[in-house]
Amino acid sequence: MKISHIISFLVSTSTVALAQSFCDATGHSGESIKVNGNKIGKIGNVDYQLWADGGNNSATFYSDGSFSCAFQTSIDYLCRTGMSFNNGKTHSQIGHITADFKVVKQSITNVGYAYVGVYGWTKNPRVEYYVVDDWLSPQRPGDWLGNQKQGDFTIDGAEYTVYKNVRSDLTQYFSLRKVGRSCGSINVSAHFQQWEKLGMTMGTIDEVKVLAEIGNSNGGVTGTVEFPYAKVYL
Repeated sequence: MKISHIISFLVSTSTVALAQSFCDATGHSGESIKVNGNKIGKIGNVDYQLWADGGNNSATFYSDGSFSCAFQTSIDYLCRTGMSFNNGKTHSQIGHITADFKVVKQSITNVGYAYVGVYGWTKNPRVEYYVVDDWLSPQRPGDWLGNQKQGDFTIDGAEYTVYKNVRSDLTQYFSLRKVGRSCGSINVSAHFQQWEKLGMTMGTIDEVKVLAEIGNSNGGVTGTVEFPYAKVYL
């Protein structure tokens, strides 16, 4: 076997082994903080945020990046961990961004919509963005995600549908995976690059975080979601 083939094989094998290792994660480790109500904070080197509209909500965040989400009759609930920047840099200036996650779907009632993946904001322009790799709803989200469907694209080896949603108060970008997965690595920079190719301007990056968002405007949603592994890194 050629040396180049051996090196390629070793890199491929180590990558698979690493993916399998965090996909086997079952619990949390490190320091923890339980948050009740909306809060932005930091534990260790991990930035976190809980935000919810209505209901009785909480989240527990750990210094290893993992987290637990709990919500009761919430209209809209978001919990997330990862990296905050706020340094006026674009994604190309920051460097290559990757997010690893594992989600465990637990008992959830009255779910209307639910996204699992990567989430954040940009400035200049102000954009709320999502890379949706899984969902906690019975069906995959539909074309209602965006009023400008950009098409289907292969991004980092997986098929995604890309949307732009222009609302009166903000602009949203979505990459929606064709087949959901409960664990994996998301090449965040690849999505940023694809959006820019489509004319979807990326400003300076505020945050990149692993996210669970869930809600229902009709009576709220109740349940729990576990992320035994979540990490955003350069």
